[in-house]
Parts: sequence; structure tokens; C-alpha cells
Amino acid sequence: MKILALLRLVFLLPLLGGLPAHASTLDVPAAAARLVVAGGLEDGAYRAALELDLPDGWHTYWRNPGDAGIPPIFDVARSDNLKDFTVDYPVPVRHSDGAGTSMIYEGRLLLPIRAVPARPGAPVTLIVRVLYGLCAEVCVPAEAEVAARLDPAAAVDQAASDDIAAFEARVPARVDDGRLTVDRLGFDVRTARGSVDVSVADDGRLVDLFVTGPAKWYAAPPELVGNDGGRRRFTVALEGPSGPTGTDGVELSFVLVETDHAYEIVRRLDAMTE
Repeated sequence: MKILALLRLVFLLPLLGGLPAHASTLDVPAAAARLVVAGGLEDGAYRAALELDLPDGWHTYWRNPGDAGIPPIFDVARSDNLKDFTVDYPVPVRHSDGAGTSMIYEGRLLLPIRAVPARPGAPVTLIVRVLYGLCAEVCVPAEAEVAARLDPAAAVDQAASDDIAAFEARVPARVDDGRLTVDRLGFDVRTARGSVDVSVADDGRLVDLFVTGPAKWYAAPPELVGNDGGRRRFTVALEGPSGPTGTDGVELSFVLVETDHAYEIVRRLDAMTE
């Protein structure tokens, strides 16, 4: 098992079995959590957000944490009259600590939520339990449970709506204008490891590139390997599920971050020649 996988396993063990023995001796500040609700139904769904007010010097992780850490894990099973629940992720920032690179959030964070009721005319009791990593010099598992009553007749809370909108604006838009090209794919089904090379047309506005894969797939933080002909070139290490597997049906999501916008582009790896 490679070192990165070991790091992820070490971090997950406390979540599965409680806090590590030394955690009780750590001075870990609390992260305030609550649900922010924009108001009543909008186009058949409620706009809300999970707010985490992270302590100074501490961070948590994006949906693909990178070389270490875990993404937020949501459980809404105790909610009532809830048909569908989705979470959006604003663009993160890179964080390097000498041991690896992670994609993180710091400070006050809102994760936009879309909650669709099973019976639109009845209120929704939204109960959200989230497990997430809280990290500074050490990493500890954190847990929050927050709840709100979502009423179809509720008036718009303009301050809350504007607050949610500010973070929604940082969520990558699903727009594919052909700027990203998968140049090479190499994957060994015996080891379930490989890499993919991509290039992105850059007019000077490209700030960063993030990648995430489907469940059980790991995409390493993209490594910049070249900049020529108006294109920036990256390589991304891949690791698939244990056991023999290939890339048929596997989709990678590429998030292009520019100075003023962010875009999400999806590519199917089975369209490439291994």
C-alpha cells in the first residue's frame, strides 16, 4: 500500500472508532456549525447551506482532499419529507505541508445545499449530520449535526439568500468550451494505477486545476509539467479500486480556476487509448 493510501487510512481510523487516545489532550477549538436557509421553495427546491466557521489556523477539505485528509461525509437519513439532497463545493485552495498537497477550505465556509421535498406542499425537516476533518498541526475528526424546518410558505430571508449566493458564485459552472484536452492515458489493470496527461488553453487567466474522480478512485493533485504554445500541461496520478479493473466508464471531473470564474469539465477515460 502506498504512503498516500496509508495516510488516508490513518485519518479514517479515528472516524470509524472514535477519537485517538491522544486527542483528548489536544487543545482543539470548536468549529461552529449551522444551516442557513434562503426561504421557501424556489423552482421545486429549497436553497440552503451548511455553514462551518473554522477556527483561525485550522482547515477542512474539498470533495477530493488530495494527498491526505477526508472530504465531508453527509448523512440526512433522519430528515422528514426529503426526496433529494445535493451539496455543491466552492473552489478550494492548495495547501502544501512538506508531506503532500491537499485541497482545503479555511475561515468561514458555506457549502450550498439543494433540498427537494417528497411532498412539495408540506414542510421538510432537514437534519444534516456531517463528518469532516479539522486540521492544523494535527488532524482530528469533527462531527456536527444541524437541523432546520423548511417551509414552502416561508418568506425570503434576503440576507441569508445573498450569503448563500456569494458561495454559489464560487461553485464551478458546468461549461465545456473545449479548452481542456486529454493528451495521454496510461493505466495498468494489474496494479490499478496509472496517470493521465491533460493540457489547457491558457490566455493568462488560468490560476489552478483540480481533479476529482468517482467513488473508490483517487486522483492526485495535478502537477504542472509544461507551458508552451499557449497551453499549460499537467499530469495527474490515478489509483483505482483494488483488484483488476480498467478505466471503462470512469469519468474525471476537471475544475479550471481562473481569476474571475471557475468551470467544471467532465471527461470519460474510456474515450482514450491506453
